[in-house]
Amino acid sequence: MIKKVLKKIIPPRIQQKLGQAKMFRIGNNFKNMTNAYVFDKIYNKGTWGKNIDGISTSGIGSHTKEIIHPYITQISNFLLEKKPSIIVDLGCGDFNIGSNFVSFTDKYIACDVSNVILSRNRDKFSSLTNVEFKLLDLSKDYLPKGDICFVRQVLQHLSNADIKTFVENLNSNKPYKYLVVTEHLPNSDDFDANLDIETGPDIRLIVDSGVVLHKAPFNLDVSNISELLEVVEGIEGGGRVKTTMYEF
Repeated sequence: MIKKVLKKIIPPRIQQKLGQAKMFRIGNNFKNMTNAYVFDKIYNKGTWGKNIDGISTSGIGSHTKEIIHPYITQISNFLLEKKPSIIVDLGCGDFNIGSNFVSFTDKYIACDVSNVILSRNRDKFSSLTNVEFKLLDLSKDYLPKGDICFVRQVLQHLSNADIKTFVENLNSNKPYKYLVVTEHLPNSDDFDANLDIETGPDIRLIVDSGVVLHKAPFNLDVSNISELLEVVEGIEGGGRVKTTMYEF
């Protein structure tokens, strides 16, 4: 409640400066670490939250019904229409979302940079015979080819340098027909997109920013851009969760 009141009375630019100071402190905790180490640490510590059994999860963005139910419905309809043979999921996390889509494809390649979460997924979802759990850092590794690629609330945790190499890979190799990106953004469209952060657990919302791949400095090269979904209800900390479809 106090945070909401302060947000109303503190000017946006002051809020951004305070956010930048907080982000600097957070970033220093993860500076000079590999992405694998960062996200293993997040899952080992339960930084994004734990379930009732005390097991770490991918956080509220992957478990809050107001956020995930509309997404699952919309994406299921999208997959029914497109009928992909291969789906690639970059940053699959605890697979609470991706597990809903495996029946729509012949092969589902679920990738993550954290071996901690992948090892758990391999045990938990061993009955899903068309799913491959693959250790992969999207910022530097070869991207497996597919018809559709999901990147859901992943880029928001990455530095601009990491995102830039990912986009350069996409622009050069065009490994997907459709790229479906979900990001947590400020409520207003009038925000400074793509402010830089250190790769880590927090996101750009703290500095009133968010990732928009087709804007500078990333400039994703696509033939078509369309909004699939935007959710504003049930989001802790405010903002909106927007899903954009990029067609190559």
